[in-house]
Amino acid sequence: MTTVLPAVTTDRPPAAATAQPHLYSAGQLLTVTARPAPPAAVVLMVRGEVDMLTSTQLTDHLLPHVRGTVPYVIVDLTGVGFFAAAGLTVLVNARDAAMAAGVTLCLIASTRPVLLPLTITGLDSLFDISPDLTHALLRAGCGPDG
Repeated sequence: MTTVLPAVTTDRPPAAATAQPHLYSAGQLLTVTARPAPPAAVVLMVRGEVDMLTSTQLTDHLLPHVRGTVPYVIVDLTGVGFFAAAGLTVLVNARDAAMAAGVTLCLIASTRPVLLPLTITGLDSLFDISPDLTHALLRAGCGPDG
């Protein structure tokens, strides 16, 4: 036996047709701010999410600094809430560029979203990682005794 259901008509479009996707630009998801740390360093403060969408933005901010403008580049990742594989690639490429230019690259990382990917991939052994800006500046010779 077949049951025939009555046709339902409505003036409203289907929910899928009206739902607006949450699209964000890289600039809304990530900010990178550079500031000098005299006498010999620059600090890049990274805030937001580092993933496939934002990794190019991070690269664009990071590479000019690691190519020899100052002896020390400190990347503060304490404001990063999500750190994907694309971010690891950016850091490895920046490290390689820094080494080629004779620049020391230091990371500030103290949160799980950043430390976990670095640790489980073994990349934590490639980087000079400090828990905060004070320690990073001391290592770079920019502290009160530097």
